[in-house]
Amino acid sequence: MEEFTASQDAAIAAATEHFIEVSDGVKLWYRLWGNPDGIPVLFVHGGPGNCVADYENVNKKFFDASLYHVVEVDQRGTGYSTPSVRDPDIAMSVKNMALYADISIQMMSEDFEKVRSQLGVPSWLVFGGSWGSTLALDYAERYPKVCLGLIIRGIFLGTVAELEGFFCRKVFEGHAKQLADFDIFFEVVRDEAERSGEPPLDPNNGKRIVELYERMILRGDRDAIWRWHALETNLMEEDVEELFDPHKIGFSATGKALDGEFLVAQSVAFFEARLFVRLAYEDPVDLVDRAKLLLQEDGTPVPTWVVQGEADLVCPQVYAQNLVAAMEAAGVAPKSFFIQAGHRSTGDLMGTYLKKCVDEFTAMHGKL
Repeated sequence: MEEFTASQDAAIAAATEHFIEVSDGVKLWYRLWGNPDGIPVLFVHGGPGNCVADYENVNKKFFDASLYHVVEVDQRGTGYSTPSVRDPDIAMSVKNMALYADISIQMMSEDFEKVRSQLGVPSWLVFGGSWGSTLALDYAERYPKVCLGLIIRGIFLGTVAELEGFFCRKVFEGHAKQLADFDIFFEVVRDEAERSGEPPLDPNNGKRIVELYERMILRGDRDAIWRWHALETNLMEEDVEELFDPHKIGFSATGKALDGEFLVAQSVAFFEARLFVRLAYEDPVDLVDRAKLLLQEDGTPVPTWVVQGEADLVCPQVYAQNLVAAMEAAGVAPKSFFIQAGHRSTGDLMGTYLKKCVDEFTAMHGKL
């Protein structure tokens, strides 16, 4: 195992970094590591607004560098992709947010196709979780012919039900800690509505809550940015020592300084608010109904694996169940695992099942 870990670390240390211009002035950063002649795999990171670096090389646990050619892309506007909403100058970050006002999931899937074309990769395995499951699923439904397989975890479908099942107070009633976290999250937009002379804000009006948050984020309101990030992070964090202090920007609940975390918050808060509103209300994409698109022209399904934590508070399992049922009805026949785990891919059990899925895919290609 130590030799395997050392070889994986060496492969990542030898990674090459690249840029591709995907639209006027917008460039994506991506890196390549592993075996150039191996099975190509596209890693679709979460957020939206996170980036490859946030995952601290987690993919070395899943993809053997001697067997896989790993492609890790920072989605537009975050990480090393430019212009970046992670700019340390908040005024510049706000300026960059305006550049992505028209961002859509279709645009982001098209970005991956441009990367694939630049690399000359005929087809690849697509692997993603959380928002990465949303975007990976959308990509596979649009481009099934270039997908060797699809492995997704922590399913999020971008629906009104999901938005209003997360950004409404009533959802957390009966759960004292989560309810207290929501109330801290809610008070800044409640006060925003009051200051603006608008009607009182209902704590169960998820659409208006997110729209008000987006407005505050777009003007660079640091408190709103941090509280958005803290709520989500604290709901999916399994280690109480790693919880964020929602009142103190850049600090954990234990008083530890979280270097660079506000820049993560800046990016995540903006892209989540913008894309959630777009997907749920402005330009809905029914990923469940489109599951039937995961079939090749000859009727062969894209090999698909779904892993869902039953204790996932961020992405409740009912949506994964709906997706799996639609896939089965469409003849896609996914392999699904509903397990006693939370949201993060770094959890022990979640990691074990993701590796199991990768190993099953690898065996299909005669590499094990």
